[in-house]
Amino acid sequence: MPFIINKNSIDYYLVPAPIVSFTETKFNNQGRPGFGAEYSVTLEGNILPTHGNPYYTNSGNAGLSTANWTSTSNVESSEVQSIDSDNLLDGHIKKQEQIRSLFTNPVTSGVAQPIKIHIKPWDTDATGLYFQAFVDSITFDSQGRWANPGSYTVNLRNATFLNSSNNGLFSNNNDLTESTYKITSLTQGFDISEDSQKTLIFNGNYDLQHTNKVYTINRSVSAGGAPVYDENGAYVSGLSPWKQASGYIYAYLGLGTEALPSMKSALSSLLGSGYNIANTVYTEAIDEEEGSYTLTETYLAYSGEYPVIETININEDTDESEKKTISVQGTIQGLNTLNGFSTSGNAYNNAKSYWGTISTGTPPDAYNYALGMTNVTWLHPKPLTRSVGRDPANGTITYSYNFDDRPPNLIPGSVSESISINDTYPGEIISETPVIGRSQSILQYLNSKSIFKRSLSINVVMGEPSRNWNTTIGTDVNESGTLISGSAQSIVQGWLISQKPSITNSGEFNTIYQAANPVNDPNFSVLNGKCYHSDPQESWDARTRQYTYNIEWTYNRIE
Repeated sequence: MPFIINKNSIDYYLVPAPIVSFTETKFNNQGRPGFGAEYSVTLEGNILPTHGNPYYTNSGNAGLSTANWTSTSNVESSEVQSIDSDNLLDGHIKKQEQIRSLFTNPVTSGVAQPIKIHIKPWDTDATGLYFQAFVDSITFDSQGRWANPGSYTVNLRNATFLNSSNNGLFSNNNDLTESTYKITSLTQGFDISEDSQKTLIFNGNYDLQHTNKVYTINRSVSAGGAPVYDENGAYVSGLSPWKQASGYIYAYLGLGTEALPSMKSALSSLLGSGYNIANTVYTEAIDEEEGSYTLTETYLAYSGEYPVIETININEDTDESEKKTISVQGTIQGLNTLNGFSTSGNAYNNAKSYWGTISTGTPPDAYNYALGMTNVTWLHPKPLTRSVGRDPANGTITYSYNFDDRPPNLIPGSVSESISINDTYPGEIISETPVIGRSQSILQYLNSKSIFKRSLSINVVMGEPSRNWNTTIGTDVNESGTLISGSAQSIVQGWLISQKPSITNSGEFNTIYQAANPVNDPNFSVLNGKCYHSDPQESWDARTRQYTYNIEWTYNRIE
């Protein structure tokens, strides 16, 4: 049986052929048996001083040389050498050195390469068995005494089978596990812990129902890869050991660009229904020297309708006049719901979407928070101040509202109102007569009284205007923000005149006017036809949106 070792594209026949034994080691875990296998090979051969390959020559050739090897079909008969007793030691040593050199893994660019071994029948057309392996050790038996026949043992590891006579049982570059990727070890860790954050759950009345816990989930999977070589000693498909390990993790454990298939089921069994995954982060660790690959996944498990975590702070202040002010500060932390391998995130978009749902209502949700989580029964729905901060890089939106318990506005669209009524009641009418030489004038009651008077004063600051240039900026306003010269008169009139509150809110102004008019006062009666008003005055500043209105009534009551 020829035992052939191919080095540097040269076949070296080892004669006598050593006894070959193969050992398969299965790699198993308690939870995942048979995920890989490794083959080791043991060669047990003999050195005959006067027979076999390599054969003895005293020419002094150094290193592995074809001068010491015959590679013909009748290799056994051609290598019978007559060695005198003086050269037996030299022959034995040289044969050992040739065998040691034969079983030395070549090194290319600092990386050891396997040696290729071919075992076949003498029939040159038979396929036999090819495999590549690394030399672990070579031992020469001391019983040979350096002159008599001696034995040797070679231990090979990481044997990769290239071809065999029965490919139906043992395909190329594969073992009996038929695994696509070759690994020698597999470890996996899974832990879940409470996060410091909480999600807030409100009921329909905006009362805080409860706070749900947020969990941090970590899963780490590590595999050690095995080298698999082609007949040229290169990695099969270019997969070095660490790539074999990463390929196994990605393909067999469902990792990579797809979410873990078992993660949601794990959440359901551990946390119950209603939890979702966000902020997925993958961390890779590669050790090329050990041929290992580790992938760590980190998730955030949250509950709630929206992928955000909101924190809310509410402060209640009461001043000396018992006026109450409620401030609401909140932070919306958007969560990233894209997979961990995405080059971008959508945390800010998620925060922005949620912000749109709580800020656009009339009133906004912050008003409902202020009422629902305090003992205040009334707050003005129009906030005193509103502030919004946006941080797209960190996916956060912060907001701040301040509400107070001022009375409701009477004029829709007004930001602030001051409506005052002043009444002047009749006083005694006297005559004042100065007298020469007297220190004081003479006062005389005329037995009559003055008339009743009432004044109405309205001071209003209106809110956001409805300007034409908000939608037609290219037509009405130039790049410096100035109204274009020659703009239509209707545009200017709409700004300066038509937007006066007395026009846009004429109904509400009429209600205030009639409520203040003495003739409609339910507490007294005015003499018929004896109520007169002064010239009504109004002032409108279109830029500051400030408006004032003043009027005074003079009237007689029925005594």
